Amino acid sequence: MAEATLTVAGLLDTLDAAVGSAVPRPVWVRGEVSGFQRTSHGAAFFRLVDPERTDNAIEVAASGRMMMTLTHALESAGVGGLRSGIEVRVRATVGVRHNRGHIQLSLLEVDPSFTAGRLALDRDDVLRRLASDGSLAANKRLELPTVPLRIGLVTSRGSAAHADFLHQLRRPGYRFSVRTVQAAMQGDRAVANLVQALKRLGTEDVDVVAVVRGGGSKLDLASFDSEEVGRAVAAMPVPVITGIGHETDRTVADEAAAVSLKTPTAAAEWIVARVADYAARVDTATHTIRDAARSAWNGAVVRLDHSASQLAGTRTVLRRQMDAIDLLEQRVIEGSRTGLKRHRDRLSVLAEMFAAIGVGPTLRRGFALVTRPDGSVVRSAGELGTGDQVTVRLADGSVTVVVEER
Repeated sequence: MAEATLTVAGLLDTLDAAVGSAVPRPVWVRGEVSGFQRTSHGAAFFRLVDPERTDNAIEVAASGRMMMTLTHALESAGVGGLRSGIEVRVRATVGVRHNRGHIQLSLLEVDPSFTAGRLALDRDDVLRRLASDGSLAANKRLELPTVPLRIGLVTSRGSAAHADFLHQLRRPGYRFSVRTVQAAMQGDRAVANLVQALKRLGTEDVDVVAVVRGGGSKLDLASFDSEEVGRAVAAMPVPVITGIGHETDRTVADEAAAVSLKTPTAAAEWIVARVADYAARVDTATHTIRDAARSAWNGAVVRLDHSASQLAGTRTVLRRQMDAIDLLEQRVIEGSRTGLKRHRDRLSVLAEMFAAIGVGPTLRRGFALVTRPDGSVVRSAGELGTGDQVTVRLADGSVTVVVEER
C-alpha cells in the first residue's frame, strides 16, 4: 500500500491540529517585543523574543479589535501602548500560521502589571549603577546659577511642552536667551536623540539646560529611564532641570538632574522664580541704597544748615571784630602820629639844646679843645708832661703845640 501524500495545506492543518492538541488552552508567555508593526486596519504583528536566548523567538499577531482592547487596558493602567524593546507577559492561543508555515501566537491579553514591574526593576538597576560610581549625584553637585538667563532646551519642537515652556518664560518680561535642540521624546530614536542633544548643549554657552516633554505613560517615558540618558545628564557641565510631565514616578533623568519638576510649565516657573528672586534682591538693595543715600543727604543738609547758621553768626562776630580792629587801627595810627609829633618836637628842642652846647658854639665863645695825637681830649693840665704834643682847636682853626714846661 502506497504511503499517503499530503498537500502543504493538509500538512499545515495536521500540524495545527497537533499544536492545538498539545496546547489546547490559551497560555501565558513572557518575552521582549521585537519588530512591532501595525497595519492600516489596526492589526499588530511582532516577535516575542526570549531575553535570555535571543535566538529563540515566536511570531505574535493580534486583530485590530483585539489591539484596541489591549491598548485601552494598557493605557488605563498607565503603562502605554505596545512597542519594540519592552518586556511583556501575554496570554495567547497557539497555532500554525498557514501562509508562512510556522508557529504563531494569537494575542488575547497583556499583563500591564508585569510590564510596569519590569520597567521599575530596570529603572532600579540603572539607578543602582549610577549611584555606585557617583554619577547620580554629579549634576546635583554643580552650583545653581544666580541669574539663569541663558537657557539650553531639549524638547520636541512645536510640541505643547515646547510652547508651554516658552510661554511661561516670556510672561514676566525677562530677557531670556533660549537655545533649543530638537529631540524625539519617545520611540526608537528617543534615547539616541536625547543623548546627542544633551552633548550638543554641553558645548554651548548656557547657564542651565532644561529637558521638557508633555505627560505620558510609563512606556512613553521609558527613554528617560535609560542608563544612556541618565549618564548624559550626569555628564553635563551645567545644571539640568527636568520637566517631563509625570505626576507620580520619577525617571532616571529626574534622579540624575540637579532640579526635577513635574511639568514643562513648572520647570520654566522655577527658572523665572530664580531670576525674579535675584531681581527682587537687586530692587531691595536699590531701595536700601537709595534710602541710605536720602538719609545721608538729609543729614548732610541739616548739618550744612547748622554750619551755615553758625557761619552766619561767626560772620557777624567777625564783622564786629573787624570793625573793632578798624577802630583800633585808627586809634593806633592817630596815637602814633601824636606820639611821633611829640617826640619830633622834643627832638627839635634837644637839637636846639645840643646846638647851643655843641663844640662849635663853645669854641666861638672863646673856648679851646685840646686833644692828643690819638684824638683823645685833654681835660686837665695834670694829664700832660713836658714834651707832649697836643692839638689846640680854636673857633677858626687848630694849632699843634709842644709842652715845654708845666
